[in-house]
Amino acid sequence: MKKKSPKITLRGSFHGKMLLLSVLPLLCLAILVGCVSVATFSNTMHKQMEEELNSQCHMVKELYDSLYPGDFSLRVDDNESYSLYKGNVDITNANRLLDCIHNSYGVEVSIFCKDLCVATTMTDSDGNRATLTHATPIIVEDVQKFHMESFYDDVLLNDQKYFASYIPIMNSDFEVFGMFGIYRLSSVVDQRAKAAVMPIVLLCILATFIIGFISIEYSNHLIRRLTVIQRFMRALASGRFDQELPYSAFQHKDELGDLAESGKTMQQSLRQLVEFDALTKLNNRRSGDQKLKGICERARQYGSSYCVGICDIDFFKKVNDTYGHDAGDEVLRRVAKTLKTHIMGKRGFVARWG
Repeated sequence: MKKKSPKITLRGSFHGKMLLLSVLPLLCLAILVGCVSVATFSNTMHKQMEEELNSQCHMVKELYDSLYPGDFSLRVDDNESYSLYKGNVDITNANRLLDCIHNSYGVEVSIFCKDLCVATTMTDSDGNRATLTHATPIIVEDVQKFHMESFYDDVLLNDQKYFASYIPIMNSDFEVFGMFGIYRLSSVVDQRAKAAVMPIVLLCILATFIIGFISIEYSNHLIRRLTVIQRFMRALASGRFDQELPYSAFQHKDELGDLAESGKTMQQSLRQLVEFDALTKLNNRRSGDQKLKGICERARQYGSSYCVGICDIDFFKKVNDTYGHDAGDEVLRRVAKTLKTHIMGKRGFVARWG
C-alpha cells in the first residue's frame, strides 16, 4: 500500500504563518492607503467646496451691487408685508438673477435680513419660495455679530444636508443688514467624491490582489521546497536512506538549497555508518538483509529469478596469527574490492555477513 504523504495544515504551521505574513501586512497597507486617500480627497473636496461657495457668495454680492447701486433695506407696510429694496429699487420679486445663478451653478441662493430669509431660490413642497424662514442662531451670530465669512458642511434644510457658505451684507454706514447664503446639496458633492475616489479604491484592490497573488505564490513555492526537504528528513529519521531529493531542491542557490545539500551530505554519512561495514565498505548484515528481502519480493511479484552466494576466506585465522591483524584487515579489504568489482552485471550486491 502506498504511504500517504504527511498533511500540512495551516493552523499553527509555517505555511500558515508565511501566508499570514504575506497577506496581512499587504491587506493592512491597502486599507491604510485607501482610508488615507479617501480622507485626503474628502478634505480636499471640502476645501474646494468652501472656496467655490465663498467665491460664489462674493459674486452674488458684486452682481447686486453692480446692477442695483445702494444699500439693502427692508420696508414693512401696515399690513405687515415687506418689500426688499436695493438702493431705490424694489427687488422683492426680482428673482431672475437668483434663478440664473441657481441654474448656472447648481446652487441655492438666499438673502437674509438679520435672521429672516427675504429672497431665495429654495422652494417648499408646493413649489413656493421658502421665504420668511429663519437662519440658525449660531450661523447668524458667526456671520453678523463677528462680521465673518463662514462655511458649514452640515446645514440641514428641508430635511436635507447642505454645504453652505455665508458672507455678511454691510451697508454704507457699516451696519450689518443681513447676509448672503449659498448652498450645495451634500449628496451631489458625495457623488462627485465617490466618482473621484472609486478609481483609487479599485486601484488599491487590484494592486492588493496582484501583489497578494505574487506573495502567496512565492510563499507556496518556498513551502513546497521546504515540504520536499521535510519529507526527505523524515525518511532519514525512519531509517529509509534510499530516498532521493529532487533536482528542484538544489536548483536555487539560497538557504534552502544549502539545507538540501546538507541533508544530502547527512544522508550519505548516515548511510555509510548504518548500511556499510566500516572496514570493507561492503553492505553490512542489516542493509544486506533488507536488500535481500527486496529482491525476494520483486522475484515473487514479477516471477524473476535470483541467486545467493556465500563465501568464506580459508585459513584467515593463520593470516592474523602470522602477519597480524593489520594484514588481516588488508586481506579483507582486497577480497571485498574483488567481489564488488566482479559482481555479475553490476546488479547484485555484496554484504559482509559474518
